[in-house]
Amino acid sequence: MNRHSHDQEIGAALEREVADLHDTPFTLADVQGRARGIRRRRHALLAGVAVAAVAVAVPSVLLVGGALDRTDGPGPAGPSQSATEAPDVTTAPLSSVLQGSTLTRPDGTTVELELPDGDVMDYTVLGDGRVVVAANAGAQIDVLGADGQPQASYPAEVNHFVAGPTRDTVAWVGEDGAVRVLESGTTEPTVLATPPPFPGTFRTVDAVLGSGCAAGGCTVLTGNGTTTTHEVTLDGAEPFDMGRPARVHDVSPDGGLWAYSEPPGELEQYGCVGLYDVAAATTTARSCDVWGLSFSPDGRHVEAAFAENNMLGDLRVLDLSLETVLAHEPDDGRVVSRTGWASTDALLVSVAGLRDNQWSLLEVPVDGSGPSTLVGPVPGGNPEIEAEFRMSQ
Repeated sequence: MNRHSHDQEIGAALEREVADLHDTPFTLADVQGRARGIRRRRHALLAGVAVAAVAVAVPSVLLVGGALDRTDGPGPAGPSQSATEAPDVTTAPLSSVLQGSTLTRPDGTTVELELPDGDVMDYTVLGDGRVVVAANAGAQIDVLGADGQPQASYPAEVNHFVAGPTRDTVAWVGEDGAVRVLESGTTEPTVLATPPPFPGTFRTVDAVLGSGCAAGGCTVLTGNGTTTTHEVTLDGAEPFDMGRPARVHDVSPDGGLWAYSEPPGELEQYGCVGLYDVAAATTTARSCDVWGLSFSPDGRHVEAAFAENNMLGDLRVLDLSLETVLAHEPDDGRVVSRTGWASTDALLVSVAGLRDNQWSLLEVPVDGSGPSTLVGPVPGGNPEIEAEFRMSQ
């Protein structure tokens, strides 16, 4: 894989988006009034060592008539099922929104983040409300409190982290080479073992599994940026073997499936992708037509898109057989910048015009019904360089 496609893959791996779903909307004035001075990414490229993506997301239950530009929000949303009827399904939080320095959570509340120097490359929101940030000002991972104020900064081998499937853990490689996992509700990260280094490149964290890290309940998959190579725990680093060379990109909310990519061939930019059943130790679906798989919050679908020049192409939602359920292409010559999940049944899609730099935030239902404009159009930067709306990892 050449360096350019390697950078794209790392950037794509550094982004999924997250916070609990509630009921209060935020208005268009809330969103439009925020500063846009900080540039970020999701699903995208690696600038310098690891440029990723930060994003913005607005759950569909926060909307009335598919629009955010209103001051009278809906009343509290009641449960769709009784507790006895609710299926036993593990879900991940929906996407949070970062525009400028303003974070909007899925419940509609906002907080101003005192961000570190440099452009934010990636961020996530832990279950306890803390915000974990990777910026391009240095090799470090920053942690902000739920109030947006800085709490801690950890030197890292590279400014890259990965959130767990339910966003209660965040893992990275420290400057000493040891893997660290910060868990929701814990003050300091748990230090795991040290995977072996790779000459000429850096170690990446590909996935974090489990919980109760201090008691030995966590496993972190690490690799070299193209292939997952080791399983790291408190006790050591063991070789990773999935039966074929592959890099794990995402884990379903219940942990039962891994989305992976294979190394590309000599004349290929991207390799084939697949879904791997952990319990059965077998690939359940494989495709050579899509790339960059990431799970929906309920694990029933995966999103796929190709990252090019800080933008996304061939955006699709697939079922777990990797058959296309939705293929979305923006109209009027606009391009897709970032994506996230507005609900379990709808994507959040940030689009922009290459000529006029006008940005909009859309909700795109998986069932193929027409997209709704949530915000915009609003002026912003060049989508080949910047992203006006960014979803959380």
